[in-house]
Amino acid sequence: MGGGASSPFCLSLLDTPRPRVLSSLVASLLSPTLFARRRLAVVVLLTLLPWPAVWLGMYRFDSLLWTFALYHGVCLLPAIIWGYPLWRKALCPPTRPQWACLLGGFVILVPLSLLVYQDLGKSLLDAPGVLAVVTRRGFRAAWLLPLILYFVPVNAILEELFWRGVVLNELRGTGEAVWTVGTIWTALTFAGWHYLVVRLLVRPGWAELTVLGILAAGIFFDWLYRRTRSLIVPILWHGLVFDLSLLLVFRAVLRG
Repeated sequence: MGGGASSPFCLSLLDTPRPRVLSSLVASLLSPTLFARRRLAVVVLLTLLPWPAVWLGMYRFDSLLWTFALYHGVCLLPAIIWGYPLWRKALCPPTRPQWACLLGGFVILVPLSLLVYQDLGKSLLDAPGVLAVVTRRGFRAAWLLPLILYFVPVNAILEELFWRGVVLNELRGTGEAVWTVGTIWTALTFAGWHYLVVRLLVRPGWAELTVLGILAAGIFFDWLYRRTRSLIVPILWHGLVFDLSLLLVFRAVLRG
């Protein structure tokens, strides 16, 4: 057994000087293909991290503050810093037509969301139930204005830098096509974790439809970013149109 012939691979490895063996191993570990696959795996895992973070905050700690801290501070912020090279050149200010479109969206969609709530709110939301859910998790009516001042700018900035600036850029590169695997994965994972929150607030049967609406918003933000090549544009739409509408509806719910 000990006298058998060695394989050609083993002989070539033994014949190779040790420094060359080590350098070839290091080169293989640092190869662009392997490095890209590792980055891809990291980004995919980052898109799934909001699920356990929000679950811990909402279901285990029963705390809105912990939920924000885990989602914004643990899931999003470190990834944004890590992915800075992906989004640092995408902070272009909006053009005049883009400001005009934003103003039109604000003027139309924010009042429209309140009108829809007045017509469908009772079938969609149980106001006492919503109040009980948020009160159990530490919310107080006096926190509404601080919540708006925090949530509208901070949530929009962090979410867009993470979901579009890091995740979408890493999965899709800089192409303009909308219907790609990267876009679909970004929009699905962006919308998916919201189900953990939405199911606590809306009546049975509405959670899935609400998540589909968030999915559509995610696709819209993806399209805005690729269309304008600027993250500032989806940040403004996200905060001043979508998040502000959500918080004004929440204010109406609190008022009964």
